[in-house]
Amino acid sequence: MNYKVEIHQTGRGGRISYIEDERTLSLDWEFAINGVDLFVPPPENWDAYWRGRDAAWAQGRRQEILERVAEEVRKQKAAGAKVTIEDNWIHFEF
Repeated sequence: MNYKVEIHQTGRGGRISYIEDERTLSLDWEFAINGVDLFVPPPENWDAYWRGRDAAWAQGRRQEILERVAEEVRKQKAAGAKVTIEDNWIHFEF
């Protein structure tokens, strides 16, 4: 399974695109006081959120996808950041 992560910036935030086999999930991010927050659907809403956006292929794969996104963002833009995956966001602390 091939995937990539693209980071798009507009002002103090932007969008992260997780692309897997030509299918895309888009997540919003913004700069925070001590780093960057990437907003994600909470565990209890993950499947319904993506099903409602014609991305049912992401159902049941929250942890896998978020770990991939977190690692790729860290590699590309935040090598020294402490990364935590929480219910509503991935936080990159500098």
